[in-house]
Amino acid sequence: MMRANFQVADYDVVDAPQRDDVAVFAAPLSVVLTQELDGASAALGLSAEDLIVAALGRAIARTIGPGVVAVDRPGLSLSAHPMAIPCLGPDQLSATEMLAQVHQALATSSRERIMHDVSEDAAAQPLSEILFTYGAGDPTQLRHALRLSAYRDGDVLALDWSYDTRSFEPYTVQELAEQFPYALIELTSEAMGPVLVTEMAFAH
Repeated sequence: MMRANFQVADYDVVDAPQRDDVAVFAAPLSVVLTQELDGASAALGLSAEDLIVAALGRAIARTIGPGVVAVDRPGLSLSAHPMAIPCLGPDQLSATEMLAQVHQALATSSRERIMHDVSEDAAAQPLSEILFTYGAGDPTQLRHALRLSAYRDGDVLALDWSYDTRSFEPYTVQELAEQFPYALIELTSEAMGPVLVTEMAFAH
């Protein structure tokens, strides 16, 4: 089992950010990249969430370095079950293996939510630095150091990077956002599908 061993934020901050501490960097995918995401989702047998979270891990690896980062998501029991997401380049973990690990992490978090009837309030008790949400919401409502919000906006996938300005320098978040499309392309072009079949093969 992977365990988080990695700090993403530039600075340690103890308390949750107030509204005035929050900045948002919007970096929507292009129409072409959104179509690439949807096509890869169908071809690899994965959800868009699987691909987005995996690309987040690769973007962190490209920007900050390798490791394993803890990520919360809505509906997850934040006090006990944050997801451990690998932040590794292709020389350390293949695209297919990374997508399989992220899919398993997301599936496990969903099962924990059902089994333990946990709260939908993803900001209630954050232990992880990062929150990932899939669906529109108020990007200034933040209790984590960083939140990546992905949602559909017409023909494109919108990505809002909300961050605590006390925890991050703006250039760090901007670099993460700039590396994200490259990470996504890397994963979708190199992965061999269907990933779920490959994941079962790894398990055996």
